[in-house]
Amino acid sequence: MKFSGLWRAHCADDNLRRNFPLVDLDDSDWPEIPIPSHWGLANDFKDTDGPLFYRTRFELDPSEPDQRFWLDLDGIFSQGDIWVDESFLGVTEGYFFPHSLELTKALRKQKEHLLAIEVTSPSSDGDNEKRSLTGLHTTNLNLGGIWQPVRLRTTGPIAFRHLRAVCVDANPTVATLAVRAVVETTNPCLTIFKTKILGIDHRHRQPLAAGENRVEWTIRIPHPELWWPYELGEQPLINAEFTLATETGEISDKREKQIGFRSVQMKGQHWLINGEKIFLRGANVAALNQNLAGITRESATANIKDAIEANLNLIRVKGHVTHPSFYDAADQAGLLVWQDMPLTGDYHRSVRDQAMRQARELVDNFGHHPSIIVWCGHDSPDPVDTDRSAPSLVEQQKPTWTRSVLDQSIRRSLRRQDPSRPAIASAGTLPSLPRPQEANSHLWFGWHQGKADELSTYLDLQPWAGKFVSAFGSYSVPEKLQISSEKWPIFDFSKLDTESEDIIDILLRVFPPEMFSDFESWSAATRSQQAYLLKTQIEILRRRKYRPCGGFTFDSLLDSRYETTSGVIDQRGNLKPAYSAVTAACAETIIVADPFFDLIAREKVVTTNVTAVHDGREPIHQALVTSRLTIGDETHVNMWEGSIEADSARHIGRIEYAVSNTVESVNLILELESEEAKSYNQYTYTKK
Repeated sequence: MKFSGLWRAHCADDNLRRNFPLVDLDDSDWPEIPIPSHWGLANDFKDTDGPLFYRTRFELDPSEPDQRFWLDLDGIFSQGDIWVDESFLGVTEGYFFPHSLELTKALRKQKEHLLAIEVTSPSSDGDNEKRSLTGLHTTNLNLGGIWQPVRLRTTGPIAFRHLRAVCVDANPTVATLAVRAVVETTNPCLTIFKTKILGIDHRHRQPLAAGENRVEWTIRIPHPELWWPYELGEQPLINAEFTLATETGEISDKREKQIGFRSVQMKGQHWLINGEKIFLRGANVAALNQNLAGITRESATANIKDAIEANLNLIRVKGHVTHPSFYDAADQAGLLVWQDMPLTGDYHRSVRDQAMRQARELVDNFGHHPSIIVWCGHDSPDPVDTDRSAPSLVEQQKPTWTRSVLDQSIRRSLRRQDPSRPAIASAGTLPSLPRPQEANSHLWFGWHQGKADELSTYLDLQPWAGKFVSAFGSYSVPEKLQISSEKWPIFDFSKLDTESEDIIDILLRVFPPEMFSDFESWSAATRSQQAYLLKTQIEILRRRKYRPCGGFTFDSLLDSRYETTSGVIDQRGNLKPAYSAVTAACAETIIVADPFFDLIAREKVVTTNVTAVHDGREPIHQALVTSRLTIGDETHVNMWEGSIEADSARHIGRIEYAVSNTVESVNLILELESEEAKSYNQYTYTKK
């Protein structure tokens, strides 16, 4: 039985709190609210931060003696107190996973019933020492509410409470599935555990004590079809059925999970899927949709299509857990997923136990998805210093409670629950003890400070900082945002609608409004710079493929929470110029040159190395690379010919020419041609 539809709701107060679970309370004048949804989207509650009281009535016929009833709450954002027929059932905490409460005894008293839920969702805990694990879900829209379905489920005397199924190893010969079940029985009994995969039945008998039992077993599947990222192969998915049966063979409870067989390894931030090395070209996503409940399989598939068409093979779900439909769609499409826990910034010490529990729930509920290749405990645990392009290595060597205790505790919990995939303590930290090999950097050259191409110099001096870069980029103002230029350069900064005042300060520093004639030209400059920065820095990282860079995720593909974001897709779904720049820079085969504009300005010379980067699985034979360097009215042509190995970055040659003081512009065109691939690139310098 599903409890979808219209419920009654009312803003909480202390007087009503005593009476809201009562069956006889007259709630006919309470506003109605659809379930599932967020109260911030309802006209009656859009201006409240809650808590909110929810009530709905239902009828149920008398049950069989051995029948048990469970209230499944698939998603409450973010805490709930649950009542049935004036009896308190329990509490829920954690927005991204289901909660199940038994109400067998409560439902046997009468036919008509009342379900009452108090939902709490603080809009924000402030910037420091947060206590709620909601990650990046802090916007002008309060996401509080019952955002996923509520249902009544029946079982026999033996019931699943938790079920985890993780593919811990896979190769063409055999795949190994590790299963962990938490099972509850009303009385001691002998239980038959049945698993059916690809038509193969696996079963064993297990005596269980009354109450809660934990049972673990492994299943070996011979000659499995392996699941691959879309650029390496197919994505076969199979349904696994898990059944609990009584000693007489009667089915008591049943669960299903869709599974793909694959193995994941990370060796110093170099990644292998099913033993095949792969360079990760990714983007962060802060929010697929501001309305979390409104994400569907169709909308998630559209977002994934945007990522794949931009030649990305990885999405980092940054600082939150999104709708389950996204992970199903990623499995189907073969898009890899880096999954963060819903933590970003600083937290109060009291959250440690809750964070470790939610890490276990993350594995239980999402560990079967083959697309997820890594767990990450915490996004940006250190305060962001906008006066630096890169974090301070010295500061990050100093132990803090967040990094040293909280993040390491979460990492250990993730590793303990799921040995099948890597678990990283945090994102945004330079290599430091105790696990420098797991570090991934946030490098904001050309945004917080400096120039976009200074990333190259930084990585030349500190190559270990570029093993994996999990955030870089810049913010840009969308084209559709209309602001009057009548009093330009003075305008209402709040209309930019962005995450924080720091971002507005950086925009005004990098793009001084007084340097532009109107708002349109100013906002266009932010979009143009974003495209240039992402192209430049993606090329810098791809040139360092496996030396030592194993991949990147730029910031970001999209962020539906605000108008002005780092997304290459804006809040309305429009593609910014940076989307095309990313698509070209992330193509399977690219021909690139080292940054050289500063040399022209300072030393009056073009000196650059040409590199071919090829992520394809087959080599390129007889490739012809041509460079055309135009300095003023004179063009210099260089040509190279040879083969390019599969999955490699190969140095092609070096270009060096002098530039006179009178030259106003320099243009470099690179072309790669072969039967297997073609690539084109262009760099233009104009004297300021």
